[in-house]
Amino acid sequence: MTQSANYQPASSLRLRGPILFALFLTFVVTELNAQTPERDYLGAGELSVIGGGSLGMALIGLSVKSSNRTKTPNWTRPLPFEGRLVSFFGGDCHLNKTNFLDNRSGSIATPLAAFTVLTIANFNWPQEQPWQNATQDGYIFVSGLAATKGVTDLAKGIFARQRPLPCLEPGIAFQRENINHNYDNQSFFSGHASSAFFSAVFLNARLRSIMRQRMSGSQYDGWKWAPPTVIFGWATFVGWSRIHAYKHFPSDVLIGALAGTLMGELFYSFADNDSSTSSEPNRAPTFIRFSFAF
Repeated sequence: MTQSANYQPASSLRLRGPILFALFLTFVVTELNAQTPERDYLGAGELSVIGGGSLGMALIGLSVKSSNRTKTPNWTRPLPFEGRLVSFFGGDCHLNKTNFLDNRSGSIATPLAAFTVLTIANFNWPQEQPWQNATQDGYIFVSGLAATKGVTDLAKGIFARQRPLPCLEPGIAFQRENINHNYDNQSFFSGHASSAFFSAVFLNARLRSIMRQRMSGSQYDGWKWAPPTVIFGWATFVGWSRIHAYKHFPSDVLIGALAGTLMGELFYSFADNDSSTSSEPNRAPTFIRFSFAF
């Protein structure tokens, strides 16, 4: 049998994302280094280290997850009461159990929406150097998202936890026409949850920063509840959808949310360049200050 002209090996498809990400990093570092901003921003060397480290983490995670192709999972038993919780949140289980977020598009929908809102806020809210702000925030956001994906893939490859469907309903699971054993053993932890909470933490912190700078005290007090309520509410819904679709246990979602939160805090600490806070004496490092605040 001859292969079609547009056939591409799986390895080249897996590498397409990291290659495009590397090109993106190179472009943004060049553009940022060419700017002469009035405020202090990260230099090309710092941006290169952040982007290079994120790319390296993404490649390591991809390699570990891809190399684990065993049909035998390393972790098969749910934690106490997790089976009941999956049944409670997911309802009746059947062969085609799914929801609208249960696909690859659902995984990237939240980060893409967050990136779009972040860019619009930087360009449209009156402030100095909108291009500089939007470019640096976008660069750090994409770098952090790649690193979060790498950490998630690394955990999936190491733990090789069985997903709820083959674990709780093996009879239903093996009725499928195509059984992807590698996918079935990638439950811990949830990539949807980690990317959603990374996006939520980063976007919430940046929006609150802009609101504090551009709003009066009374205006901010009236609207400060809106970003965290909407953003974290959606991220929580994304986590719930993974349990509902019988793709993850509650512990997968909780640890994924925690990992995404920590990565969001870490990478926002790189992007936090507010002149109003940088001059404060003895200011605590940004990465230890949590952004889930009103």
